[in-house]
Amino acid sequence: MAEHKYDIFISYRRDGGRQFARILQLMLVQRGYRVFLDYDELTDGIFSEKIVEAIKDAPMFMIVLSKGSMARCASEGDWVRREITLAIEEKKHIIPINPDNEFDGFPEAVPSHIKDPIGMHQHSEISFGQALGATIDLMIKNRIVPTLGERNAKTNKDEDYETAKETLRKQDAHNRFMKMMGIAAAIAIIAIVAGTCFWFWKHQMATEQQETALAALDTQRKELEKKHESYHLVLSPGLTINQMNTIDTILVNMSEVKPDSLWISQFEFTAGQWYGILGGEYDEKQKFMPMTGVSYGEICMMLDSLRNITNIYFDLPSADEWEYAARGGENHENTLYVGSDNADAVAWYKDNSGGQVHPSDGQQGKEPNMLDLFDMSGNVSELCNTPFDGTLFTVCGGNYTSPADKVTTSSRAGFSTDAKDKTVGFRLVIRKYEFN
Repeated sequence: MAEHKYDIFISYRRDGGRQFARILQLMLVQRGYRVFLDYDELTDGIFSEKIVEAIKDAPMFMIVLSKGSMARCASEGDWVRREITLAIEEKKHIIPINPDNEFDGFPEAVPSHIKDPIGMHQHSEISFGQALGATIDLMIKNRIVPTLGERNAKTNKDEDYETAKETLRKQDAHNRFMKMMGIAAAIAIIAIVAGTCFWFWKHQMATEQQETALAALDTQRKELEKKHESYHLVLSPGLTINQMNTIDTILVNMSEVKPDSLWISQFEFTAGQWYGILGGEYDEKQKFMPMTGVSYGEICMMLDSLRNITNIYFDLPSADEWEYAARGGENHENTLYVGSDNADAVAWYKDNSGGQVHPSDGQQGKEPNMLDLFDMSGNVSELCNTPFDGTLFTVCGGNYTSPADKVTTSSRAGFSTDAKDKTVGFRLVIRKYEFN
């Protein structure tokens, strides 16, 4: 029999299931099993051949049934549904995982060929607390060993949720360090090529002036980290004043959506912030204009840079997070547009924009919603990290070319991952669990 690369494939819903899936993978690996989880294995977020191959290769398919995880399975293009369907077609041994007994069932719209095979298997209830290791070991004994056999567990294995989270934190820190080492190596090669010029420049600077400049940067870095310590800000060494000022502006303008757990940008991400982080020349008259004309992949590259230099996991919002913020979070605004029933009061759209995008800085006479969020209706459509259909991602809120009925709080459309459009921008979110 051919050797399998993986024993187990773990499927999960990113919104609400990511942490459970990562902990589950860690515990199983510590106990000797080879586990595929796309959090580690993939970086582009696309339902690729690598996922298909992994499902086909692994004899066992685990599905994390976190709260609300099956809601979007009514859509044929949903990634989780596609993974479940392939596992059923390949006749994989299916183990549904019910973390902390929080699973809330299948909506009526989910087809029976998806929910029946999941429902016919006993759900393994895993306690993500002090009893984590015990419930994992019981599941292995009753559900995994009969199919895959026993494995040799590692000497050091976690037994409870808190120590498992700490292990993941250390792994993530190590991975970030190795990534930074790779960047440093690339920079070193460039530095060697330009070494003579750099040496001459460095030694022409007055020692006192150099020390003063470095001390000023170090002082600003420490002050900025203290100012934003609630976000666990840790700045990379060697940042410019412009980069640090840009980071400060981004964090100052984050608005709390869910108390101490979810924050979103007050304004659409601007050209000034884009070039403030990545560098490069641009027209400073465009500083407060929303950053548009970039693809999903380019946005992901910028987010990686921002995460690496801040140690904060900035992300695009999901479509549900975006709409929850648009409706004022716990304020539950029921207005047609974001912040008002009057489109002209809050939105730049087809009838009033003059066919042009406007600065997103809160100074253009448009009103925010109750969370002080501007331009969520109109101006530019905002890209979210939620599939729309097939390979398309969701954009919300409509834009300055849209009619009034397309800039409502619930307006959504699809956007190709490869597309670049002057009417599509984005804003950022920070989730607390990403830095726990």
